[in-house]
Amino acid sequence: MPAPEQMSMPQLYDVIYHALALGDSTLQIWTSFTFAVIVAVHLAGDRIGRSTYRLGSSLYALLSLVLVLRYCGDAYQILHYQKLLVERRFEPWPVPDILGVLIGVGTFTLMVGGTIGTLWFARTSRSRAEEST
Repeated sequence: MPAPEQMSMPQLYDVIYHALALGDSTLQIWTSFTFAVIVAVHLAGDRIGRSTYRLGSSLYALLSLVLVLRYCGDAYQILHYQKLLVERRFEPWPVPDILGVLIGVGTFTLMVGGTIGTLWFARTSRSRAEEST
């Protein structure tokens, strides 16, 4: 089996930009599902049965967990390939490191906090619907 070739600088940048696009896609998917859950609960909260509420909340929580883990995997991949660029004495990133950290931490916080907030909203809407009946 031949030895694997080292990736060139353009290939490394290409992989990094693909990982960035995957991270953006992950955030877009999470945002779409989050707003769908919020709108569904707002419009039909009083008509959602307890078992349906539990199923929907569980599936949304699981989806959010998978997407947060996927986002973390994307971030790890980006950091891995940036490290390879630095080891080969290439310019790793055209922006300050702190900006990447702030974006990563901010997005992670948004996804976790938004998931908790959405589940709280669904729960309180369901509780209010039960109290009014």
